[in-house]
Amino acid sequence: MEKLESFYKEYEDMFEEYLENSRRYLKDNNEKYAELQNEYNKILEQNENLTWVLEGDIKDRNLSNEECFLLSKLVQIYYDMQSIEEREIFFLGGKEAYFFFKKLGILK
Repeated sequence: MEKLESFYKEYEDMFEEYLENSRRYLKDNNEKYAELQNEYNKILEQNENLTWVLEGDIKDRNLSNEECFLLSKLVQIYYDMQSIEEREIFFLGGKEAYFFFKKLGILK
């Protein structure tokens, strides 16, 4: 009997790339995800101070009330995008399980 490796074990060093491919797929095929990503990027493009803060450069940075509101909005957008990504990854896992079970002969 052939040795069967788990998907994660087999592609462990490429797993981040696999997830990034999933994000690219969502950007191109999920309208809501693309809208959220565009809104996120637009806020950052218009607010350099927030970009610096998110990159960890917080020394001598004071956020205005408007920037605090926008930072909160960015966090919410990020959570919404994350939720869409997690659903996509869940279903990709189900697809991988299907092919794995089929290879094992459990499914016909």
